[in-house]
Amino acid sequence: MLKKILIITKSLRYWLDKITYNLSTNNKELQKLRNKVKGKPLLIVGNGPSLNNTPLDSFNGIYSIGMNKIDMIFERTSWRPDIILTMNNLVVKQHWSAMLQNSIPHYLSWKSRLFLPLWKRKNFTFFLSNASNDFQEDISLSVGVSGTVTYAALQFAYYLDANPVIIVGVDHNFTYEGNANDIQKRKGDDPNHFDPNYFAKGQYWGVPNLNLSEVGFKNAKKAFEKRGRKIFDATVEGKLQIFEKISIDEAHALIIQSNKLK
Repeated sequence: MLKKILIITKSLRYWLDKITYNLSTNNKELQKLRNKVKGKPLLIVGNGPSLNNTPLDSFNGIYSIGMNKIDMIFERTSWRPDIILTMNNLVVKQHWSAMLQNSIPHYLSWKSRLFLPLWKRKNFTFFLSNASNDFQEDISLSVGVSGTVTYAALQFAYYLDANPVIIVGVDHNFTYEGNANDIQKRKGDDPNHFDPNYFAKGQYWGVPNLNLSEVGFKNAKKAFEKRGRKIFDATVEGKLQIFEKISIDEAHALIIQSNKLK
């Protein structure tokens, strides 16, 4: 009975989110991104520990998407993403004020607006997360959810019409106790991100669901390849096995080659 109530409640929330989102102007803001990187390479930067061994400075000048608390690495690199995506309510609640300390456009899931002061919401653009993990080709309508913000970033990259897409910092490897999707309080340094204070001691974080993430990644690969476009994974010693693996040097060569063809 409880499970049935939770399913009904979740469905009602998504229905209400869709109605309220469509009354906003956020979809028009997202439409400005359509084909913005048409046929050019794009970098998606995750938040794994491998970023500490990734020469982000060498990717300056390439359109890139950062995620969540990526700004915590800015003191160590001249690289900056062109946009930053966040769909995790806990991250928004913990980090929204830090997000406002730079001029990079931030795109947040519509549901997370409730964790922002009303008078600060105008500083962000919102996208609508839906209840499906299906790959959405038009992010101005909605974005599929499948266990990781990286999946949302891939849908943004598709809408931007980038080719190829190169991923770094998506280690797909977490140290934790408990079950996927649990909400836990950190008891020590964070070993799962590039900074030990990413989720600092005493902060809450959500245990990842790697199997669900892989469902989304497979959907993304299929969608890109259907259009003759490619996703490459240049994460240093990353564990994800969905996308074609390349080295950092190979990523640089691929970018140079792609730019020469334009």
